[in-house]
This record gives sequence, structure tokens and C-alpha cells, in this order.
Amino acid sequence: MITTVAVHQMRSLRRQRTFLALLGTFLVMTALAGVLGWSSQRTIVRVYEAAVSLLRDRGSQAPPNPFALKPTLSMLSNMAIYVPLIGALLALILGHVSLADDQATGVERLIFSRPVRRSAYFLGKVGAAAVVLALILVVSFVVSAVSLVLVNDAALTADDLLRLATFYGLSWLYLNVFALVGMVTVLLARRRSMALLAGIGVWLVLTFAVPQFTSGLAPVASLHPVTNPVSTSQPFFEFTARGRPYSVTEQYKRASAVVLETAPSESTASTVRRVLPIVGLLVLLFLVAGFLVRRHDASTGIADE
Repeated sequence: MITTVAVHQMRSLRRQRTFLALLGTFLVMTALAGVLGWSSQRTIVRVYEAAVSLLRDRGSQAPPNPFALKPTLSMLSNMAIYVPLIGALLALILGHVSLADDQATGVERLIFSRPVRRSAYFLGKVGAAAVVLALILVVSFVVSAVSLVLVNDAALTADDLLRLATFYGLSWLYLNVFALVGMVTVLLARRRSMALLAGIGVWLVLTFAVPQFTSGLAPVASLHPVTNPVSTSQPFFEFTARGRPYSVTEQYKRASAVVLETAPSESTASTVRRVLPIVGLLVLLFLVAGFLVRRHDASTGIADE
């Protein structure tokens, strides 16, 4: 029954072209990260070549090519920003649609009029969302790998592929958190619009508000890591900074930067500890959503407006 619900949900997403919309957006994100990485590399290379020519004319020795010292995966550093900013919002919509459509159209009442366990229904919906996100990220992984080969003009090593796969695996965990947020808000709200608005509110809190408070960042700086934020000298931010290890967005960005080698290296145990808050929130939301599904009154449904 779990497989039946999951397959039905994925077919529904395909008919509504929701899957294609999500896939297209992720591909644009990945391509944009590649284009920006290529553009910045070409700019720096041109500046370097001009500097080499000038130093050669002066009889001085030129420094090594800066891109020869950069990690291969550094071109994808923008993906660690796009996933929490855009990817999480898309995952939220995916989770919202997974339950809201059944409630609004009355399909949910028909399903539960038959001997279908609520746990099987819930696991099928969660499984469908997880599989859809996995398929999208696999395609994004392939596009990223091809982009890296084209830009760097060299094949990726086994270590590069492992790091890239680890980054997308971490992104999959992070996106599933927001898919569950979309489901939980549907189960708590009586109107579809309020459910979506509540989900977006949670996305804003986790993506912008919490990183700002725990890092002492200016609002626009929450998109990019800052080594020594000046605001942490204030008592309020000294207190809120204690919650930084539990900020899922901050820990995702930091772990992603370590995996992509765009941040100072750290031990594997330290990186795993950064992932634990994401896993913990994922498990908590899974348990809450499962509890709400069991307590949900399918006869009431959810209003479209």
C-alpha cells in the first residue's frame, strides 16, 4: 500500500507538471552556478594573464595561477546558497501539494473510506516526496559534473565525485526537512492559503531570521558567511550566538563549504556533528507529521481559499 500511494503521488505530480517545474528550476539553479563560476574564473584568468605579461616586461617573476590552487569543486560554491534560498522553498511547495491536493479535491476522503492505514498513506506521501527530490538532485549532480569537466577542462577524480555526491546527499536531507514542513502546515491549517503562508513563514525563519540572530549578521549578509560579525559584541547577539550550532541553515552551509573545499578543512567528526541538527529536525518533523496524520479528521478537508 505504501508503494501504491507513492506511485500514485508521483504520477499526480507528473500530470500536474509539478515535477517538471521543480526539475527545470533546479537545472536553472545548477546551470546558473556553473555560469557564474565560469565567468568569475575567466575574469580572474584574464587579469592574471595581463599581470603575467606586465611582470614579464618588467623582468619580474609572475606568481602561480590562482585557479591552479583552487579546489575543483569551488565553482559550485553558489549552490550552497541556492539550495537553502530557492531549493528549500520548492521542497516546501512539493510537501504542501502532496497533501493539500488530496484534501481539497476530496481524494483523501475516498482513500480513507477504504481499508487503508493512515501510516501507509503518510509513508507513501513522504516516500514520494523523497524520491522526487532524489531524482531532481541526481539530474542536478550530472549537470554539475559535466559543468565542472567543461570549465576545468579535466576529468573529475574519484575524490571529487565522492565530495560532489556527498554535497547532494546533504542537500537531499536538508530539502526533505522543508518537504515535511509543507506537510505539517497543511495538517495544521484549515485553509490552503494559510497552510502555504505558514510554511513560507517557517522557511523565512529558518533561512533568514535564525542565521541572523545566531550569527549577528546584517539582514543581507545572511546569504553569505561572515567570519567575524561585528554585532556579536552586543549582549543580545552574545546570547543568541549560543544557538548557532543548532541553526540548520548555518550548519548546512558550513558543512557544504567543507565538503566542496571552499572553507577551511575540519575533521570528519566535526562535519558529521554539523549534520546532526538537520537529521534531528528531520526526524522531529517526521514524527509530528505522522502524529497529525493519525489524528487528522479526513471528513473536514481543507478549503481552497
